[in-house]
Amino acid sequence: MHDVQAGAGPAQDIDEVAQRELESRAAGLKAANTWHATRTIQLCREACGGAGYLAENRLPVLKADTDVFTTFEGDNTVLLQLVAKGLLTGYRDHFGSLDGWGKVAFVAEQVRETVLERTAARGLIQRLVDAVPGRDDDVALTDRGWQLAAFEDREKHLLQGVIKRLRRNAGRKDITPFDVFNDVQDHALTAARAHIDRVVLEAFVAGIERAADPGARALLETVCDLFALSGIEADKGWFLQHGRLTPARAKAVTSAVNDLLVQLRPHMRTLVDAFAIPDGWLACAILEEEPVRQQAMAAHDAELRAAGAQPQADDTATALEMTPAQ
Repeated sequence: MHDVQAGAGPAQDIDEVAQRELESRAAGLKAANTWHATRTIQLCREACGGAGYLAENRLPVLKADTDVFTTFEGDNTVLLQLVAKGLLTGYRDHFGSLDGWGKVAFVAEQVRETVLERTAARGLIQRLVDAVPGRDDDVALTDRGWQLAAFEDREKHLLQGVIKRLRRNAGRKDITPFDVFNDVQDHALTAARAHIDRVVLEAFVAGIERAADPGARALLETVCDLFALSGIEADKGWFLQHGRLTPARAKAVTSAVNDLLVQLRPHMRTLVDAFAIPDGWLACAILEEEPVRQQAMAAHDAELRAAGAQPQADDTATALEMTPAQ
């Protein structure tokens, strides 16, 4: 990072293309990570029920602390505009301020090459994409090449759509250059999000390739499948509208996501422990009390089964008289 910003070599030559890529990558990942943190904390808070509101369980404080990050150090929407601007041209000097958007003669082929430039493990990514058979319906949803191609195709199509709309309005005399871009801003932001999704997926694939432990590699492969397919599921409206998924395959994506969640559930502690989160950061009441509750419930269910009763009958573990988690 220092070499990119300050220049490399004795002459400290500055690579403007590398600087632009670094700036765009930092902007996009900051937006993606902070939005992800906000969604994750909200999901955890809801999953904990009323206990999720209590300060002793730290979730309200975490939510308050992280929510500001979507604006702090750069508003996320503005940062995505920066990413979109980097995608639309390979040369920053073609743009002055934002009102210069409509004055540029966009060249679709130039942009296409920029979009398809690999961000990580270029040879590996290309081999995986090239190995995908012609018919999508014949390819397994967990085929890594198909997943990469789907993310790449979405980004390329969205960006080309932005270019067409900008070129169509650029020659109009009744609209300002600022309004030319403003009219396609939603489209440009969607393209930027698609770009960041692809960057993350390619980095994930490259990371798996570097994993030396077979067990860790297998687990990461499953997590990567979940990331890719959950992303496709979240945006399946786009994939359906543009003929990239059939209705049947869209349903299969949802089923595959559910199956992956079941596969990963026993490994959740392993995945969380991989972040080496200090114990002091985990000091909340619900984490201290919940293991005891779970053990008591499991023991009660075992007693019911031993007596020939079903744990989900009238008298179940939920009827236990014990101190609630909150």
